[in-house]
Amino acid sequence: MNHGLQGALALDTVVLVTIGLAVGYLAKVRMPRPPAGLFVRSDIVIMVALLVIMPFAYLDMPAALVCTVFGLTVFVGLQFTLAPLIGGRGAVAVATPACAFEIVAYFAHWSTALMLVNDVALVVVATGVTNLWVQTGMRPPLVAGFAAALVVYDTVATGLSSVTSDFMHLVNGIPFAPMLAARYTPEPIMMGLGDTLMLTLWPLVAIKSYGRAAGICAIAVDVLLMAAVFAGFATGAITYIPLLTPLGLLIVAQYFYWRRRIPVVVPVRDPLEAALRASYGEDEPADGTWVALHEGKVVGRGDSPGAARRTAREAGVAEVPVTALGRP
Repeated sequence: MNHGLQGALALDTVVLVTIGLAVGYLAKVRMPRPPAGLFVRSDIVIMVALLVIMPFAYLDMPAALVCTVFGLTVFVGLQFTLAPLIGGRGAVAVATPACAFEIVAYFAHWSTALMLVNDVALVVVATGVTNLWVQTGMRPPLVAGFAAALVVYDTVATGLSSVTSDFMHLVNGIPFAPMLAARYTPEPIMMGLGDTLMLTLWPLVAIKSYGRAAGICAIAVDVLLMAAVFAGFATGAITYIPLLTPLGLLIVAQYFYWRRRIPVVVPVRDPLEAALRASYGEDEPADGTWVALHEGKVVGRGDSPGAARRTAREAGVAEVPVTALGRP
């Protein structure tokens, strides 16, 4: 296997590790809710606008300014991802030397060390950012809409123009580059942070909204897509691909499939409240608690539709129950 294929395989492995870490983080860690509140449709519109505008802006910025912007992003991302695990001071104590090392490694020309540390930092940041989005209410329709917009953007920016290629060469080898890398050379082997975020985001949203089966399906689709791209490189059929184009289409397809198969249905209030009173007695569910209903009874509860279905399944309910927000 040549070095290019080894690098591509290494990047695919790093992405799978990122997805696994993000899923484990979602299961074990509750991040503090930011003061901005929940994700809404306007947030996605703003994210798409920034996504379209910022690459052009970066291409006109000095490399030092680009490095500073991404350095602050990496530092904050490391801090808020690690803080729930090791505390705020511990997170700062880890993020500060990690960012400092990238700068030292750059000036010392330790390109391999810089690449490895930056890759690890981006894996942690991707884990935290995707969990922050999911835990602050990024719902499947919003992700599907975002993915659809990315199909258009990546087709134009990567497939039909040189914007992405120019940006990749701009950040090649600099500290805090928003690219997972397997090689820093004039012909680098890289995967954009945006690709990694979307590959990781949909499995988390699928698990939280539709349950374990949807999450496993989402991960399987990611693996098959990356395997197909790798096979294309290995056979010489493709040399460069706007990954978000097929990925976005696959995310949209999965959304419509799971929406029809496992809809999140909110029953009328009176039967729901009667079922809740019968199940909980005087102990009403907390605000934001989702409940799973089957045959007029509450058979599970959790902080998301998927979690409510999971508790129902663990309680022995074989059929897919209806989910409802117990107390908005």
